[in-house]
Amino acid sequence: MATKRLTIELSVDHYELLRKQANATGTTVSAFIRRLIDDFRLRLPDEVRKNYQNDPLYRMRGSFNGPKDLSKDHDQYLYGKPSK
Repeated sequence: MATKRLTIELSVDHYELLRKQANATGTTVSAFIRRLIDDFRLRLPDEVRKNYQNDPLYRMRGSFNGPKDLSKDHDQYLYGKPSK
């Protein structure tokens, strides 16, 4: 499965709650959050899960018409210098 890194800000209380629950279940905070998201997804109504392709944001995927090497040569496009 491909992954995507995410940085979020939490209150100390929220973080401590997650950390304690993760420790109690013998896992990391990241793994605990992933499990919460999976549990949430399973509670979605079947109609929503089956029709996600109709979501306007989902239909926008692949709509970028920029250069094919943007992720590799972003420095060149942003700053006019070759990537290292």
